[in-house]
Amino acid sequence: MPPASARMTVPMARAPHPDPDALSPATRAALAGLPGNNVFQALAHADAAFAPLMALTASLWNDADLTPRRRELAILRTARLVGSDYEWMHHVEVARMVGIGEDEIAAIDAGDLAAGGFAAADRLLLDAVPSFLERRRTDDAAFAALRDAIGLRQLVELHLVVGLYATIAAVVADLDVEPDARSGAFELDHDAHGPRLGR
Repeated sequence: MPPASARMTVPMARAPHPDPDALSPATRAALAGLPGNNVFQALAHADAAFAPLMALTASLWNDADLTPRRRELAILRTARLVGSDYEWMHHVEVARMVGIGEDEIAAIDAGDLAAGGFAAADRLLLDAVPSFLERRRTDDAAFAALRDAIGLRQLVELHLVVGLYATIAAVVADLDVEPDARSGAFELDHDAHGPRLGR
């Protein structure tokens, strides 16, 4: 039997990596521009949807008004609330790259947001994520406060980020996507705002 370090990189999920020859050119091209993470291989089984899904994801990373910091705060909060260690492992490294501090990361990890010393707008964002996931809407006061703090465009983008990463977490869980040896964050291109997804 190979050592544990070698076994970690061998996909042992419910869905093996797809045969590249069975994938559409669009899916193969999208995969070529992404880190070699097991989650992308799993999602590529949805061949017709994969390239559009990655285009949506890239737009939320690269082009949205929602700042990289706020995006990653939302993803970390989502990952913890839905119990996705896979997403957490990858995005905690991205979070560090966009300036999220260790105290803030620890506070989200522990579910003790008061310990994180978050700015007011960031705290409103983090507090909204459970409402997005559990009730699909915030109450009127929370909605107004968040809209006033970050603007309606960023609020809608925040909904898309939370919904997208909750959906990906569900796929990861149901397909038993194998953990990667290290975060794909280290394979990403960067610009002045931080890591960019896709090439």
